[in-house]
Amino acid sequence: MPIKQGELSLPYGISRYSRIAALFLATLITATPEAVALAEPNPPWPGHCPLRITLVIDQSDSMNVRFPQVREATKNVVDALRDKSSTVTVVGFGTAAATIRSSVDVSDEDSRHRLKDDIDGLGTASGATNWDAALATAEGRHQDVVVLVTDGMPTVYGDPARDGPDDPVVVAAATADRLKRAGTRVAAVGIELAPDAEANLRAITGPEPDQDYFVGEQSSLLRTLYEVVASACGVPFEALPKPEPSVFPWSAALTGTAAVAALVTMIAWVLHRRRRPPAAVASEPVRRGNTPTAIDHQDLTRKLRDENAAAPRRSMSLDFLDRQPPNTKDNP
Repeated sequence: MPIKQGELSLPYGISRYSRIAALFLATLITATPEAVALAEPNPPWPGHCPLRITLVIDQSDSMNVRFPQVREATKNVVDALRDKSSTVTVVGFGTAAATIRSSVDVSDEDSRHRLKDDIDGLGTASGATNWDAALATAEGRHQDVVVLVTDGMPTVYGDPARDGPDDPVVVAAATADRLKRAGTRVAAVGIELAPDAEANLRAITGPEPDQDYFVGEQSSLLRTLYEVVASACGVPFEALPKPEPSVFPWSAALTGTAAVAALVTMIAWVLHRRRRPPAAVASEPVRRGNTPTAIDHQDLTRKLRDENAAAPRRSMSLDFLDRQPPNTKDNP
């Protein structure tokens, strides 16, 4: 009996449509990470501000020499969004990922400065690179944009991290696809990448350079991140607020100055105590009873008369003692 189109083929046991489906499945299994990522297109840029944005910062060992520029550029991105009530989340990752601060309203000056202080504390965390765990921190946050800043390729995946049997790029691409399906645009900024690492950025974002992913030197990182923010807000690069000048830490400076002044005062007092000569022994105060008084002539005359009476051998008259001082009227 002839076999009609679409019926089972006796030699192969499957229909033509089933063979096509099997071929498509095999293609997916053997596809490159880049091809797999293209199955989920990147959502368009939001084109408005305020934004809900997550900055995902690579803290693997290879980033150590780049961190001064990374910290400065990340803080300036925070400044670029300060004229609207945009919220910024900062995530750091190495072998594992951790949220540094979440959903900070950068239009609030105090909140913005606290976030920038936290960014100043960022440094290298560990040797491995876990894109999957880093991107997963943004799931469920309903972010408009997630920006991955990295200088290499992922080496581990999952939480806790492992390096196999799956390809870390494929796993990270699957996590990025979940974000895209939820409406989050995923962008990646590569710093001084190896020649074959650019394909990894395409795998988790999309095919368009300078739209889905950005590649450059670390010296151009600040401008690149400003371009990302400008695209996200739908404004020209020049329309973004410029980085605000550094705020002098008056509170810390005054506290430090007061502490130094107190220490110097204490040292001076101790040295003064050591160098001061011993206090002289105070002389005994003169008592009131010993204080000399005016001579009583009558009393002295009486005593002398008594003594004279007791010693008659004295021939000298003491009558002169009874005399009154001469009066000027008596003088001729």
